[in-house]
Amino acid sequence: MEMVLSIIGAVTGLASLWISNEQWKKVKAKIGMLSNAGKAAEILPAWYTSRMMQDQWYFGLVTTSGHTIAIGRISAISDDGKWMDVELLTPDEVPNNKDIKLITAVADDRRSASIQIEKIVMAYEIVTS
Repeated sequence: MEMVLSIIGAVTGLASLWISNEQWKKVKAKIGMLSNAGKAAEILPAWYTSRMMQDQWYFGLVTTSGHTIAIGRISAISDDGKWMDVELLTPDEVPNNKDIKLITAVADDRRSASIQIEKIVMAYEIVTS
């Protein structure tokens, strides 16, 4: 009887250890979004991080596929530096948008987007002041 109880105890302990490890992996994998420009610049130290988070302007993000995403600002950056949430511009907001094919918002109330940072190869101002 003692042997059976020992085996049950060992199996329960191992199952508990496995479940705890799986939960730890889930907690570790959660991503937080930073909306503070100073803290975000520590995660993604590119020139455009703080500028595009503090200003509302006409910015273009060129992707690895050659598309340009027209944004008004970056609203948050993930704490792991892999994602950014942006506010897209609408086609009507971008002057001279006939020269470049831009990815824009489809409507005024559909401006939010998340972008993988590793897919961005260039950032620039679409309009100069």
